[in-house]
Amino acid sequence: VISYFWETLQEMSGEERKLFLQFVWARSRLPMKESDFEAPFKIIRDLKNNDDEADDALPSASTCFFSLSLPEYRSKDVLRRKLLFAIKNVTTMESDYVTNDAEIGEGWRGM
Repeated sequence: VISYFWETLQEMSGEERKLFLQFVWARSRLPMKESDFEAPFKIIRDLKNNDDEADDALPSASTCFFSLSLPEYRSKDVLRRKLLFAIKNVTTMESDYVTNDAEIGEGWRGM
């Protein structure tokens, strides 16, 4: 599955790679320097979905930890379809919390 993932990532378009970064890190581009990474990228085996259910499951991500959880997909094609579906259909973290000018002006004192 790890090989399938890296092959799929290499085959993605620039726009798909941007969506992938949004999915796993809530950012649209990589830092300029390696030292600017807050945490290393991790791929985790999805233990919730056993072999019989793996091809039905979607990958998941933890943006706080820059990690991707992948089920044990049976083929590269399945991984590609599921990953592309996930990155194209997830809602972005940027819309989770929207501040207004008053909140920004008051900061934590206004809470």
